[in-house]
Amino acid sequence: MEQSKFRQVLKKIQDFLKQVGYITGPLSLAAILGGLFRSLVLRAPWDDPITLGFLIGGVVLGALFILGNPTQIRTTLTKRGTLYGLNAALMSIAFIAIMVILNIVADRYKVDLDATKAQVHTLSAQSKQVVKELDQPIEIIGFFSGTDYGQQDSFEELIDQYRRETDMISYKVIDPDSQPLEARAYEEPYQGLLIKTEMRTERVYSASEQNITGAILKVTSDTPKTVYFLTGHQEHDPDASGNDGYTTVSGWLRNQNYEVKTLDLALTTDPIPSDATVIVIAGPQKKLLDGELTQLQAYLAGGGRALIMQDPFSEADLNVFLFNWQARFEDGLVVDPIRYVEDPTYPATDNYNYSTITQDMNGLIALFPLARGISQIGDATSAGVTYTPLVETSAQSWSETSQETVEQDAADIPGPLALAVAIESQSVLAGDSDGGTKTRIVLIGDSDFASNAAADIPGNGVLFMNAVNWLAEEETLIAIGPKDSQGQPPSFDDVASNLICFGSIFGVPGIILGAGIVVWIVRRLQPKIITKPAFEEIEEVEETEEIEEEVEPL
Repeated sequence: MEQSKFRQVLKKIQDFLKQVGYITGPLSLAAILGGLFRSLVLRAPWDDPITLGFLIGGVVLGALFILGNPTQIRTTLTKRGTLYGLNAALMSIAFIAIMVILNIVADRYKVDLDATKAQVHTLSAQSKQVVKELDQPIEIIGFFSGTDYGQQDSFEELIDQYRRETDMISYKVIDPDSQPLEARAYEEPYQGLLIKTEMRTERVYSASEQNITGAILKVTSDTPKTVYFLTGHQEHDPDASGNDGYTTVSGWLRNQNYEVKTLDLALTTDPIPSDATVIVIAGPQKKLLDGELTQLQAYLAGGGRALIMQDPFSEADLNVFLFNWQARFEDGLVVDPIRYVEDPTYPATDNYNYSTITQDMNGLIALFPLARGISQIGDATSAGVTYTPLVETSAQSWSETSQETVEQDAADIPGPLALAVAIESQSVLAGDSDGGTKTRIVLIGDSDFASNAAADIPGNGVLFMNAVNWLAEEETLIAIGPKDSQGQPPSFDDVASNLICFGSIFGVPGIILGAGIVVWIVRRLQPKIITKPAFEEIEEVEETEEIEEEVEPL
């Protein structure tokens, strides 16, 4: 009796579950898919309460659906179509399992291949050298909220490249939202990296090789080097953010562990500060005072370093103190009808003379809007001066001395003309003839090339930074410039473009149409090939039967 009541209860429960099966079935599938979406797409951890709730709820609802519809489930599973579907599902699962195993093997035994034109997924040789020469451990702490996976991935992709080069770098992640006490102990950047040694810490907010390498240099260097920008003569301002400003290149300098300061020599008669690693003279428009020229000449004579940029038709005459180094800025405006961008007075190049400064620059376009040429005077070799042209115009160029017309005549200086030059010599001060201290100068016949409006042109920014690093004897940093992480659009000639165009418009539809025609022809021919012999065979059988019937009575 009790068993009968129990069966009745079970029957009622089953009937109820069968009635609500149209709800439990779809809800079960939706809940399971929701849990998988949070885990696999949103990358929520498996022990996340919401994810677990979705998955467990889906399994429970699925079990209730099966309990309410056992006969339907059994019938469905025994159908031929279901068996074929299960077979296909098993094959798909097997394929997925193989792919998972291959990915696990690939993750454990990595072979990196960077196919991007700018090599944005590969550290430069200079960054590799920096981390390989580390003599103290560095701790990198990433501060990322649990929902910000995009920024975290960008940083960690770079950090993995550094950690593959050295064992001196450790890395961990702190979530400021879920670990506030631990994050507060570091006075963390809410989003970004904290790079620290026992003595120093640096924060990095942007995922770029230049920023991370610069931070590593800052926490491991004893004393930062100082770059002074000369002011007082309408030069480009390193702190101005307009098109004529130099905030872009000054920011890059700071990222590479340089201190950036300004220097007005008209306000003091003292020598140039002893902490000056490099003096940058960025396109003065007014003449320097005699006292300023004397200070600069004494600084360079004592083994100083200077990057001097001078625009055409400027009132500032910097040739006065360049005489000792056998170089001068030529008068006039460079015109190059062969190598230019937009206008022949905007000479450009992507091919450089070999030097330490330009060794990795071939292929990078540098643009010099409104530039002047640079010439060697006297016998530099006999004077102990090494004179190296870095950038030159074409042989068809010239220096236009007239400010009214742009047309080559006998008064103009014919090309090729040097637009950038590196000069190195022994210090001329008494008592320093042993070759210990060297004077280094880089001359560039244009100052606008490094302004905010043009510094992002790949060759411009790299040339400026490489020049400063060479002057500061930081050759390790040469060519660590900002990389363009944007995709490079492919370029095709007219024939290839037409093929791609017509192929995309007519190719795929043409293939589908052709396949349809082939199928139609095969189906039209198939009955004629197969049916004709069949009818002939049937006729032969009928004739044989008739003959047998006629023979039997005899």
